[in-house]
Amino acid sequence: MKALGLEVQGHSKAKVYRGQGCEQCGFTGYESRKGIFELMEPDDEIRKMIVANESSNIIANYARHHGMKTLREDGVEKILEGTTTLDEVLRVTQDI
Repeated sequence: MKALGLEVQGHSKAKVYRGQGCEQCGFTGYESRKGIFELMEPDDEIRKMIVANESSNIIANYARHHGMKTLREDGVEKILEGTTTLDEVLRVTQDI
């Protein structure tokens, strides 16, 4: 939970779920698929940065400061909604 920013001073402020598994879900704990997404919508400033061959880190930092959510942040939102689990978000974002 700490890796995803869901733990504050040793106490979780979020209710998270763990898949139980049953015959209907094939004992995975997941009934269907739900995507997590990272989408950067280029504005004029991002276009200028691309043309100027700025580094991807600079462009990503600009985009994040202007509302872009990372893959992991979108996953955390879905954890808090109760539509996925902590384990699943960590699994699919482990290389990020």
